[in-house]
Amino acid sequence: MPEITVQDVFASGSSLQSSFTYSRELRQYFDEEPFYVEYDVPVSDVPEGILSIPVLAHLCPVAWATGADVTVPVLDERFLESITAVKSVLCEMYPTFMEGGDVVPENVVDTTPAYDEASNAGVLFTGGVDSLSTYITHRDENPTLINVQGWVVGIDETDRWRRVQRRMDDYAARFGVDTQQVRSNMLECLDTSMLNATFGPHLDGQWYSAVGGGLGLLGLCAPLTVAQDMGRLYIGATFWEHAPAPDVVDHWDGRAFPWGSHPDIDGNVAWGRTRAAHVGFDRNRQERIEVIADYVQRNGFDLPVRSCSHSQVGGNCNRCEKCIRTGLGIALAGLDPNDHGFDLDRTAFDHAIEQFERGAWLITQHAPYYWQYYQQQIDPDQDLPVSGSDRFVRWLQDADFESITGMPKREQVVHTMLRNTPYPLYSGVRSLYRTLKTRRTATHEIGRMRRTR
Repeated sequence: MPEITVQDVFASGSSLQSSFTYSRELRQYFDEEPFYVEYDVPVSDVPEGILSIPVLAHLCPVAWATGADVTVPVLDERFLESITAVKSVLCEMYPTFMEGGDVVPENVVDTTPAYDEASNAGVLFTGGVDSLSTYITHRDENPTLINVQGWVVGIDETDRWRRVQRRMDDYAARFGVDTQQVRSNMLECLDTSMLNATFGPHLDGQWYSAVGGGLGLLGLCAPLTVAQDMGRLYIGATFWEHAPAPDVVDHWDGRAFPWGSHPDIDGNVAWGRTRAAHVGFDRNRQERIEVIADYVQRNGFDLPVRSCSHSQVGGNCNRCEKCIRTGLGIALAGLDPNDHGFDLDRTAFDHAIEQFERGAWLITQHAPYYWQYYQQQIDPDQDLPVSGSDRFVRWLQDADFESITGMPKREQVVHTMLRNTPYPLYSGVRSLYRTLKTRRTATHEIGRMRRTR
């Protein structure tokens, strides 16, 4: 049986480092560098059973997908129970490849007596729709805003991260709460390209989003929650209870459809005196936008919504599918998106029509759901509070999103690799890829014709 061994976990000041080894047959799924996490506060006094959680939260999904056991020197008793429950859920979500495997601690410890009752709260926060609505729902608890570098913003993107963090500080100042940064190379330790290539046919998304993201992001925060006495850690829902399951996961009989952050996963995650909670699953995305709009209207805020993965300045690029979708949703909720972090006009909406019709957007099976919902909600004669959207709204009425959804698997791999690149570079490389693909197809056809002569 393949095996992963966590050799040691070492904390110094505000930094945490873990080294691990693995069986030869698992080598393709990992890089060779040690796993590390950096926090804004010291974690060296946090119990070792808690310090083991961040690395385990990222190793375990890979182990379960390959049938490997994971050995660790010491582990918090409550988290051991958690990952046993999470493993069961992921095996039900993905029975076509999840094989399971055991976590084998050399020593199991109860860390709850190690610190006082945890009375504070934290929320994983990006400034997007899901995290903003989560904060608003729990604002009476004054939760600390926790942002992670190493996911949407790469661990080496120092300048981009500074810009993002300035935005986070602005949110914290508006709300009168604290902010904490977590920086990790978790996706540099995993070979996510190989994980996507191997298991992608069974997923409607990428490895970290569809499998590892909920457990991974929550687990990264474990030492921080102990250091800051956080008893509650909130993560915003991506999908909602009645979201239909895509064909690739039509075996699933549970709520919504399989995804890495799901109430059946996140709701099982706990350690010490801290428990995670999956927030917003009872609302679809537009209803979460309406929570934000109601908060804005009640408080008179010009609150920005940061929905974009491409922007280099910590805002919105105004050129990607998610920017257009979020801006339209804000307009439907009665607000002008240009007052809330966007810069959308007729040119942006015309660009959206072009991208849709080229098949450049909507690469997953669940992607049409958002737009089909808007088709049902928008009156073609409705005057939305954003200029330049009228032609797009008329186009939306007759758009056949099923026919412009999805792309060949090879293109999905290219998209996966470029997901977090700046939009201009993303667009340029995609164009180059299409050119090369056209040439490759033509060369193949010429060769075929020569062989048949």
